[in-house]
Amino acid sequence: MENRAKVVCHMLTTIDGKILIDWDGNEDYEIVGQEYDPILYSYGDVVALGRVTCQDDYEVQSADLTSYQGAVVEYTDQVELPQEGEGILLALDRFGKLGWTETYVIYAGRKLKVVEALTEQVKPEFLAFLKEKGIPYLFAGEKEFDLVLLLKKMKELCKAETVMLCGGAEINAEFMKQDLIDEISLVIGPGVDGTREGLNFVGAKDTAGFPKFYKVKEVRAIGGNGVLLHYTK
Repeated sequence: MENRAKVVCHMLTTIDGKILIDWDGNEDYEIVGQEYDPILYSYGDVVALGRVTCQDDYEVQSADLTSYQGAVVEYTDQVELPQEGEGILLALDRFGKLGWTETYVIYAGRKLKVVEALTEQVKPEFLAFLKEKGIPYLFAGEKEFDLVLLLKKMKELCKAETVMLCGGAEINAEFMKQDLIDEISLVIGPGVDGTREGLNFVGAKDTAGFPKFYKVKEVRAIGGNGVLLHYTK
């Protein structure tokens, strides 16, 4: 692992392991949500999110590439480090779809610079779009993500010792399937979703390679009747 960034999967879940719940108005859940933020940034300052999670959390539409037709660009990494005191939002955007309108976002109360993780199948028009917007990007894989390569580049080019993987369920599962989640940090809120269909914090379409096993590193009560469960390999 010395040649790549460490990965901590940090998620807020219900008691029954769901990551989506209608908890608005529950005072305890509000407090647990506030506890989530400082725990997250105790691990590092790079947050990784899947494309769908980016779209849902920030209402990012698909990029309009009409004005970039015929663009000629080089398929090389374009890296720009954040300013001191800021972090990175690593957007895992395999096909190149996220039409960011800002170069920074706020996640868990902190300003993060958007960096796109891409595969080489993205259209040149999308790279031209990112360049015009001033959004850095990294290539990691030809058609599918090479997650080991991505983590190596995060350490080498972005100076990231740790990447906090914060969903969604499918991208969490992909990292876990490849044994790339070094620690699991679950902030558990005091609620039960109760549905059979709800998303768990890991949700693989192909469960080959599962189950995975971890060792307890820390268990402690937090505000709002929540619990932190921290596992390591």
